[in-house]
Amino acid sequence: MSENTIVLKGKVREFTKSYSGNLSFTLEDSQNNLHYCFTTKKSSLVSTSDDVIIFGSYTSGNKVRINYIINQTRNSEGNMVEASKDWMYQLSLIGSIGTTIGFIVAILYSLGIFPVDYGYMGIISSIYAMIFSIVLIILLLPAMIVFWVLTNSFSKKRKRESELDAEISKFKHGISSPIKSSESTSKLSAIQVEAEDYGKKTQFCSHCGAKMLFEAKFCPSCGSEQ
Repeated sequence: MSENTIVLKGKVREFTKSYSGNLSFTLEDSQNNLHYCFTTKKSSLVSTSDDVIIFGSYTSGNKVRINYIINQTRNSEGNMVEASKDWMYQLSLIGSIGTTIGFIVAILYSLGIFPVDYGYMGIISSIYAMIFSIVLIILLLPAMIVFWVLTNSFSKKRKRESELDAEISKFKHGISSPIKSSESTSKLSAIQVEAEDYGKKTQFCSHCGAKMLFEAKFCPSCGSEQ
C-alpha cells in the first residue's frame, strides 16, 4: 500500500451530517478510537452498529476518505472510488490539440510564413489579415492553456484511479473469504493489526517536542494546541 493509505476495522457508531448527502460516519476501532470516515458517493451500504473493514486514504485533519468498504454484518462490499468520465478527458484532449494547432497556424500566418495574394486590395487586406491573426492568437492562447490544464488534471485523476484499483484488488485478495490457507490467515491478521495500531500512533508536540497521541488536539505537557 502507498504511504497515505490505511485499513480500518471497527464498528459504525453514528452518521455525521453531510450537506451533499454523501455517506459519512464515525468508526470506532477495537481500541475505542473514533475515526471520521467519508466518501464522495451516496450509499446505503452501512448502518449504525455494523462491523466494517475500510480501505481508505488520509485527508486533511486526519479524516479518512473511503475507497473500498466491506460490511461484515451484511456480508456486502462496495467500491467508493468516484470514477472519472472518459469522454471529459477525450473532449479536453481534442480541445487541447485543436487550439494548439490553431495557435501555431495563426502565428505562422502573422509572420508571413504562408504567402497570400490579396489581389487589388493589396496592403489594406494584408493589414486586416494581420490584425485578424493577432486577435486570433490572443483568443486562442488562454483557451489553449485552459484545455491543456484540464487535460493534465483528468490524466492525473485517471492514473490515480488506476493505482487505486490495483491497491483495492490487492486489499480484497488479502482478506478474501473463505480463508483457505495459513498464508491468508496471516494476511488478515496483519491487516487487523494495522487497523488497531492506527489509534496507537504517536506524534511530537510542535512547541515543546513532547511525545503525544497521534489524534491529540492539545499537548499534555505544555497544553499548546496542535
